[in-house]
Amino acid sequence: MKQIFTLLLIATLTACGGQEENNVQPAAVSLELPSLFFTETRPNDVKDLVEVKKTAKKGDEVTFLARIGGRGNASFVKTVSMMIVADPSLISCELMGEEEHCATPEDYCCEDPVLRAQGLGTIRFMNERGESYPFSIEGSHGLETLKYVVVAGNVVDINESGVFVVDASKVWVGGKPSFGNNRQGSTE
Repeated sequence: MKQIFTLLLIATLTACGGQEENNVQPAAVSLELPSLFFTETRPNDVKDLVEVKKTAKKGDEVTFLARIGGRGNASFVKTVSMMIVADPSLISCELMGEEEHCATPEDYCCEDPVLRAQGLGTIRFMNERGESYPFSIEGSHGLETLKYVVVAGNVVDINESGVFVVDASKVWVGGKPSFGNNRQGSTE
């Protein structure tokens, strides 16, 4: 009887937050893209985004140079691992030369709408299950609006309206251009 009472007492203490507590901690969720997506070595002889789009087809493996940005202040999607990129030939507002030309420097609002559609692309980062990571990738591994990137990946959607979606397999992150030197940051 004494043993039963002792077992009941231990069970009661444990259930009420006694000495034996559950020390299982929830797993930390990373909000950073895996390093396997990134390289510090810039690929050589890379074409610009618009040149690649001219001949790309769904399923093609492509590699191209672009800049992060292109749609106002929505370069990065807040809830999934996606970003918008623009062809280096497009001139963003921060390169227009006027100090306060536009409130969103990563916008290409002064570009011809047809050229803008031809020069934009969407880059997705997918996990091993084929799903987007459920967080913004802004800042991950140096990804910032206006920086140059070389993207290698698989074309998952393309059409004549300008849609161009690539699932990234490897990305090199460069620097930013400056007024008078639109290609600064594209090789370093």
